[in-house]
Formats: sequence, C-alpha cells, structure tokens
Amino acid sequence: MKMNVFTNALIVCSLLSPVAFAQKDNKAAKSKAETYKIDSSASSVKWKASKVTGDSHDGNISVKEGTVEVADGSIKSGNIVVDMNSMTNLDLASSPDYQKKLMEHLKSEDFFAVTKKGNETSTFKFTSVEKKSDTELLVKGTLTMIGQTQPIEFPATVKMDKGMITGTANLKLDRTKWGLKYGSGKFFKNLGDKMINDEFELTLNLVAKK
Repeated sequence: MKMNVFTNALIVCSLLSPVAFAQKDNKAAKSKAETYKIDSSASSVKWKASKVTGDSHDGNISVKEGTVEVADGSIKSGNIVVDMNSMTNLDLASSPDYQKKLMEHLKSEDFFAVTKKGNETSTFKFTSVEKKSDTELLVKGTLTMIGQTQPIEFPATVKMDKGMITGTANLKLDRTKWGLKYGSGKFFKNLGDKMINDEFELTLNLVAKK
C-alpha cells in the first residue's frame, strides 16, 4: 500500500511538472512583452502626389497616436493613427490662394472626404514584422483610410536604443485600391495633362518610447 501511494505521488508529480513549467514559461514570455507609445510630436508623415506631366504636390500629415509592441527585443506588431484633418501642403506656400484651393479639394469627397464620420483618421496596423538585418525590417499589415482597408507591406529601417524606437520608411501606394479614382486614367478617358498618377508616396519618420 505504501508503495502504491508513493508511486501514485510520483505519477502525479510527473504529470503536473510540465504544466508548472509551461505556466512559468508563459509568465516569463509575457513579462518580456513591452508596449512603446508613439511620440506624436517627434513623428511625422510626409505625402507626395504627382500628375502624368511630372508636376507634383507634397505636404505633411500629423501623427495622432499609436503603439509598438516589442517582445524579446524584437518588434512584433503595432499601429499608427494619423489625423487626416491635419493634412497640409508645402510646395504652394508662395501661392496661398492656390494652396487653400488644393487642400480643400484633397479633403473633399473627390479624395479623402475628411468631414465624413470615420474618415477623420487613417490607420496603419502592423501584423507581421520580418527581420532582414539588425536594422532592416519587412513590415506587413493593413492601411485603413476613407472606409477601406487594404493589405500593405514595405521595408523599414528601425533602431532600438535606451527605451526608444526610431523608424523610417518610404511607401508607394496605389490610391485606387482605396477607391480614390479622381483623375485616374484607369477609370476616366481623355484626361490629358489633368491625369493624376495612381501611385502616391508616403514617408514615415516615427519615434516611440516606453
């Protein structure tokens, strides 16, 4: 009888030990996960769009908020929210009337319809981050703007040091995937020099802190 009790105790311990170790490992993994908050004042998004003639416009969009999730010293996911109402133009600074007209048009129903509920912001969500080198990452995720969500991926240069993450990236996106058809040769004929290129550029400069 004593032998059976002892044997049973060993069996129970052997069954429980993996569970205990697994729970310990899970706690350790969770303890290594950290959230970095995007520093809006130190981050920026620059935009550039051009016509088939080669003429282009550029400006800025303010970063509203965001987070970056880090585990075991590597970026795992994150999100960045930009304020579409903050969109500005830079190249027409010497022509304020034309500059105002351009920005009103970009914020209108022809483009980003920023006054429509839900369009006030656009959101990048990073769901997969593949490390290419110590500083180079391939970021995959989605971009939601004007009520449309589409997959995106782009290379990024990232540095982590002393509780801070800095990252830069250049994106080229086909606006028609989000329903931005105005001036597109895919949807309208005989536009001539009024045709706008479907692809536009975004340059991200981001800072996140613990």
